[in-house]
Amino acid sequence: MKSIVIYTSKSGNTKKIAEAIAGELSCEAINFANASEINLSEFDFIALGYYIDQGSPEKEFKKFISQSVKNKKVGFFITLGADVPSAHATQAIDQGKELFMQNGNKILRTFICQGAIAPEVIEQLKKLGKAMPDDPRFALTPERLERWERAKTHPDEADVKAAKEAFRGVKI
Repeated sequence: MKSIVIYTSKSGNTKKIAEAIAGELSCEAINFANASEINLSEFDFIALGYYIDQGSPEKEFKKFISQSVKNKKVGFFITLGADVPSAHATQAIDQGKELFMQNGNKILRTFICQGAIAPEVIEQLKKLGKAMPDDPRFALTPERLERWERAKTHPDEADVKAAKEAFRGVKI
């Protein structure tokens, strides 16, 4: 079985998980930025990883999936700043399933874990929270600040181990 892992990563979280999954699958992990020359028809299984940006997959990677990943056996993995499990994490998995299934792909594996939020994103969110303290989307609540602090340690070794286990034994 010939496999490949293709990922996009902003702060290194998704890259860390991609490399762990590639190790489990004994294949290469390729950053999406360097994937334009890859012929996907050469692969029996494609694992695709992305981070959540404003509630959705990163837009250029989402476009790549919609336009290029069709009728394949796939697995996908996600990193996001929200807690796992959470409604936001469940929504991210559901959106991912919809994205891949709309092109006739068969989803064999999924994985999601919390990832550290990029410091510049936290600074932007803090500015929004101060500018709009009554807006529940941006309010700097103790729970939100605690989640951001907790996220700094992820993906951790337990997340890496869980990612490997999620993709272990893929059969085509």
